[in-house]
Amino acid sequence: MKIFYVLLGVTTCGLKHSLVKHTFMKRLYTLLLLIAALLPAAFSQTQTAPNKINVVLMGSTHFGQKSFHSQGPTMDLFSPDRQKEIAAINNQLAQYQPDMILIEREPSEQHAVDSLYNLYTAGKLQFNQLDHGRAEQYQFGYALAKQLKLPQVYGVDFYSGLSTRLMREGKNLDKFNEDLSKFSNLGRSFDQQLKEEKISLKEYLLKLNSPELLQATYYNIFINPARVTDGSFGKVDETVDTARIDKSHIGAEYISLFYNRELKIYSNLLSLQQAHQSKRILLIMGQRHAAVLSKILENNPDFNLIPLSRYLK
Repeated sequence: MKIFYVLLGVTTCGLKHSLVKHTFMKRLYTLLLLIAALLPAAFSQTQTAPNKINVVLMGSTHFGQKSFHSQGPTMDLFSPDRQKEIAAINNQLAQYQPDMILIEREPSEQHAVDSLYNLYTAGKLQFNQLDHGRAEQYQFGYALAKQLKLPQVYGVDFYSGLSTRLMREGKNLDKFNEDLSKFSNLGRSFDQQLKEEKISLKEYLLKLNSPELLQATYYNIFINPARVTDGSFGKVDETVDTARIDKSHIGAEYISLFYNRELKIYSNLLSLQQAHQSKRILLIMGQRHAAVLSKILENNPDFNLIPLSRYLK
């Protein structure tokens, strides 16, 4: 306590005199006011970093897939009510003022991405004219970019045809599949809540991007599979290289295939950022990608990852 008094410029012995007590209280009050004034600025610096590359990552389900939107009107982003919600969400995301929006398309497809975006911004294309017009890349990516008058939307994906049920056999596979089923059921419960209108579209997106669900996704796809050994994969997409698979560590191989895709997406993100010197990126990807890309970006000191919940309130 003596140290605290000395810092304020008052000795403990001097506190016996009323004048010194008064001086002490005035200085203490001033100090507390200064701390109160500085705390919000210090707190904000931990969340927004003007000298870093800021990223908001929105993990999403694939709204454009027929298996999703065919479940009923409440799952259809073309419905009038969902369109109102999308507009409100985009208005909130616009407050972030991204200078680059990245979507789940490959850089090799950039010409097609540009062509569709140019038609859309010119009023010559409506999303309901596209087979997957309900997809998040259009409803949020293109729509928000147009709203902000951004010149382009950029593809950042690296496609690899992987299934979470890729492993066909192996020791401890039953335990892995059991955990994966529990996780999948959790995701379906969120879908059901959206379908029954127990939660709004914004609340649905916030659930998908909650720290708890992102961690659960990461655990089930990038941690837990390593328990499976001495096994094999089932049918593998032609885009996946399985020439040197170590079957004795089949679970670790599973993780490496999934992680390989994420690292290449991350590399594409770095290349696009460096090429355009963007400082405020909005990355719209499938929720599984968000789970691991968030961890990669958090460990790059050049980046500042901002939670989606900062803007979706």
